[in-house]
Amino acid sequence: MSHLGWLFNPGVMWLLANGLATTILLAVICGVLSFVVGNVLALARMSRFAVVRYPAVVYIEIVRALPLLLFIFAVYFLSQPIFGINLLPFTAAVIALSGFTGAVVAETMRAGFLSVETGLIQAATAQGLSELQIFRLVRFPLALRRMIPTLVSQMTSLLKATSLVVVIGVPEFFERAMLLTTRPPFQPVPVYLLVAIVYFLMNYSLSLLSKRLERMETGGLKQA
Repeated sequence: MSHLGWLFNPGVMWLLANGLATTILLAVICGVLSFVVGNVLALARMSRFAVVRYPAVVYIEIVRALPLLLFIFAVYFLSQPIFGINLLPFTAAVIALSGFTGAVVAETMRAGFLSVETGLIQAATAQGLSELQIFRLVRFPLALRRMIPTLVSQMTSLLKATSLVVVIGVPEFFERAMLLTTRPPFQPVPVYLLVAIVYFLMNYSLSLLSKRLERMETGGLKQA
């Protein structure tokens, strides 16, 4: 391992750590925002009003049909000519990843909302609860409990997707690794192997969490 001393020196580790911190920050911010966007889109798609429902349907279907890389390019390069806004790479990455993942999460959330038993909704209605109260006290909590394993699994996909924002210059983990490969001693294999190990550990941990939550949910349903 002595010939890999250049890779494990403090300067290189600090560079990679900064990139990893950016990756994690990006994933957390986009995870929260995509949950909000997905919730709004799911409710809009379930709306009885066509003027609300159809735009949500169009957005979800178009975004889900596009490659994420193309969506990132579109947000970054078209923001100025269309809206007159020059987005910073990190801001564009947040918008692109949140908007794309939100469209995917929307379908998961819609399925979760629709999975709540009609009998429970009818019982809540009989108690005199309004639609908003039924959603807040009955539909949303029950659906969220069922959706959590899938949402955690989606976070795994989001974490991996953060590496794609390298194309617009976000200094995240993969971009820092690519930068290292352009410097002496020009050895990309050890760098990318280290990156692969780190990504594997993070995503495998999320996968284990998702499976554990799924078992807990299955056990809870059997008890119920």
